[in-house]
Amino acid sequence: MLKQKFAFMTATALAALLAAGPALAQKSKDEVRLAIIDMFPTIDAYHSPSNETGQWARAYYSRIISFDEHNKKLVPELAKSWKRIDEKTIEFELRDDLKFSSGNKFTAEDIAYTIRYLADPKLRIRFKSRYNWHSNIEILSPTKIRLTGKKRKHDDLFIYAYRFQIFDKGVHSKMEDKATYGAKSASTTGPYKLIKLDRKSGAHIQRNEDTAGYFPHRRAPIKNVKGISMPDRQTQVAALLTGQIDVLRNPTPDMIKEFRKNPDLRITSFPTRFINYITLDAAGRSKNKKFMDIRVRQAFIKAIDREKIIKNFVAGEEVALRPTAVCYPDNIACSHTINPLGYDPAGSKRLLAEAGFPNGFDMELSAFAPYKEIAEAIAGELRKVGIRATVRAMPLPVYTKRRGRGELTALYAGYPTFAQPNTSNLMNFFFGANRDYSKDPIIQNARKTGNGVMDLKKRTAIYQKAMDQVNKQSYILPFVEQPNVYAHHKSVEVKTGMTSKTETRPPDYFWK
Repeated sequence: MLKQKFAFMTATALAALLAAGPALAQKSKDEVRLAIIDMFPTIDAYHSPSNETGQWARAYYSRIISFDEHNKKLVPELAKSWKRIDEKTIEFELRDDLKFSSGNKFTAEDIAYTIRYLADPKLRIRFKSRYNWHSNIEILSPTKIRLTGKKRKHDDLFIYAYRFQIFDKGVHSKMEDKATYGAKSASTTGPYKLIKLDRKSGAHIQRNEDTAGYFPHRRAPIKNVKGISMPDRQTQVAALLTGQIDVLRNPTPDMIKEFRKNPDLRITSFPTRFINYITLDAAGRSKNKKFMDIRVRQAFIKAIDREKIIKNFVAGEEVALRPTAVCYPDNIACSHTINPLGYDPAGSKRLLAEAGFPNGFDMELSAFAPYKEIAEAIAGELRKVGIRATVRAMPLPVYTKRRGRGELTALYAGYPTFAQPNTSNLMNFFFGANRDYSKDPIIQNARKTGNGVMDLKKRTAIYQKAMDQVNKQSYILPFVEQPNVYAHHKSVEVKTGMTSKTETRPPDYFWK
């Protein structure tokens, strides 16, 4: 360990001499290079709904409208205005001066086509229910469209603002394999155009001079943005230190300590409202039925010194919130009156004995692969009270499949709560489809009832019952807000988004 640390420090000192030249060369070429930890197969959040994909897709495509999180208001994008016809119907007046990067003119046909494509029963994608809820799509003119839902949805405008990224019908409809649109032919009205995407090497987008000025709330300050596939931590460190990349997202706390010693590197941290959490199998879906007993779930939670783990293993913890529910106070309609259980190892042991496990038990703790170190720290805390947890770290596709099949006893993972900031979205994520490991009727009633309640106060009161039930029954432990932390060359400035206060995307990098 000491040899490794000495080697790292030596490399840091050497790299300080080597990195300045390449970084300055990149500035002269107006090209910033980002490390991509979890490389996506396509810039398409429909077919590849990962956090990494989402950051690029939201920067790349255009939406019907957008939500300004800084000022908490909806703003025009493809639509210049809109009006609600009734509780289920919204009419949008569209811009008539936009073209896709293919040269095709944007019209209402592109919106209608995208929505119908996503709703097609033959199309198999995750989170299908986000897109297949329309009963009627009426094109009134090339610049006017009327969209009607099957039932009342209080967050329909937010879904248009966050979920629907509009495709170029003229290009997409002619593709044989439409799932590759975001990898090969991703035509967009956004400020960047796709140059190349390869699963092994990475992604390259370039400012589209014809479309870059379309939207006042979108920008393209650097001409070329390249994402380089780099899942290995040591490779990431070496690449940043030697000037092969300019920005590294979410380095570990140990990396940050060493990077701070390099005069050519800077660390920038932002809050994200990205929640890390532990789900416990209270419904008994997995082979291990022990967590059906609330005493076992409570013992598990009481065994964990959350604050110690956060301070030692969460990069940027100084700006991270410690959530007390599976929503944050600034998520729309979030409220709770009961907090999660705190650290109490003696109480944990008593509960285990009461539940019939005075000598503890063996279990598997699943984790999203980038969170392996945190999961192992949690397992270390659990072993102190007799819960012998073995960590099994998995990439996103693997753990989502296993979660859907009901194979996970406990899962440490994360979710961006501002991917769509309404609490209804979080209710659907944690307790919808095959992701629900509680099967609690109080929560299910709140989830189904709240979605159709238009009044914010009434909807908040409904969701409060569910959030209190989660903490009362110890179904999920909200663990920590995962900040976005960037290690970057001093010539690069990282900013928050123009409309997003929780996410930094490819257009949010600048040269100093």
